[in-house]
Amino acid sequence: MIIAPSIPFPILLALLALPAAGQETQVNLEARTGSLQAIAFSLSTQDGLDLDWANVHFGDVIRKDLSLTGVFREMPVPSPQDPNVKAEMESPFANGHHLFLKVSLGKSASGGYSAQAETLDPRAGKSIFGKSYTGSEAVLRRMAHRLVDDLVARITGLRGVAESRILFAKEISSGVKELYQVDRDGHSVRPLTRLGSLTITPSVSADGRLAFLTYKAGPPELWGQQQPDGPFIRLYPSKPSQGGTISTPVWSPDGKRLAFVEGDRRGNTNIKVLDIASRRVRLLTDKSGINTEPAWNPSGTQIAFTSDRAGYPDIYLMEDDGSNVRRLTSEGKYNASPAWSPDGSMIAYVSRFESGFDLFVYKLAEGKAYQLTRGPGSSESPAWSPDGRFLVYTNNASGSSRLYTTDLAGNAPQQLSDISPTQSPEWTRSR
Repeated sequence: MIIAPSIPFPILLALLALPAAGQETQVNLEARTGSLQAIAFSLSTQDGLDLDWANVHFGDVIRKDLSLTGVFREMPVPSPQDPNVKAEMESPFANGHHLFLKVSLGKSASGGYSAQAETLDPRAGKSIFGKSYTGSEAVLRRMAHRLVDDLVARITGLRGVAESRILFAKEISSGVKELYQVDRDGHSVRPLTRLGSLTITPSVSADGRLAFLTYKAGPPELWGQQQPDGPFIRLYPSKPSQGGTISTPVWSPDGKRLAFVEGDRRGNTNIKVLDIASRRVRLLTDKSGINTEPAWNPSGTQIAFTSDRAGYPDIYLMEDDGSNVRRLTSEGKYNASPAWSPDGSMIAYVSRFESGFDLFVYKLAEGKAYQLTRGPGSSESPAWSPDGRFLVYTNNASGSSRLYTTDLAGNAPQQLSDISPTQSPEWTRSR
């Protein structure tokens, strides 16, 4: 069945997807070798700071961040104030074969807080990580996130994502959606737009500029920022829209171009690219039917997209000038929402499976797709974490679409927060 081109694919997916009941979630793709690194964590305080308060506002943030890294498995350690563990604290290399993260939190000279972190490796018999952090109470959570990301970088060579953020659209009332962001751990939700209209599909450039689709002026338009932290302006069309369909803005990796989708009077939708500096627009696809959902590769030289040119929606690839179009997926009768991994080796997408959608990952080197989820509910709109270890997506198993994350190593997906209904998540280090 050919779907009506006047409705953007993310909305079509939500309309067509039905919950798949009676299924258990299962992950088949193995993307990590070895086991989780065991780590013990203890927090102490200085300068008369209350330990219970410090644990709630700082220590527990570190503990949750460690559990979400996909790198560490925390080993419980009693409080260092407990006399029963005094010997261990004085001889940290006697704690077995796991790493030992010690953090001391106190008051800083500026009136804020200061944290001293050290990680000990008993196998090497030495300290392998040490760093200091200072900041006000307002950024205490962020200090904890940064500490864990620094530690992940030290252990794996690839920075963690505790300090990253996930953007998404949330329904406020009938016909009104706004953009929000939330920390990777599900805390610190805050609005990004207050336009009082249907505002969806956020995209963030490498330097933090936001672009999105909004109906604030009536017909859909692309709005966003020309400079980081700058005002929201109309990016396309150059003048107020007179109608038509526009959807799915996506920044190129260098932040100089914006791929998007525009429909014509014949009911077709095609992919175009807007050069931000010159405001020139280039048509990349010129086919009847649906060509939509562009996704750049990390180098900005290729674009994955969804097209029904073969009769059913499938994932295709093309060069960034529209040449060398080739089909990527062929199994199934509805494949959509491509998302290129940060290292360029994989493309995540959704496929209609039984009565709903599930997540798949296509490994380009193998020419093979792996299924990540098997219900319940319909899983849609995948987006990669900046480190490539996780995917965020929406799932409606609870009756309303919520944000979930999954790794690629066989662990069960986790609900990010109770926020609902949501759509179009985007994972970024910026904002």
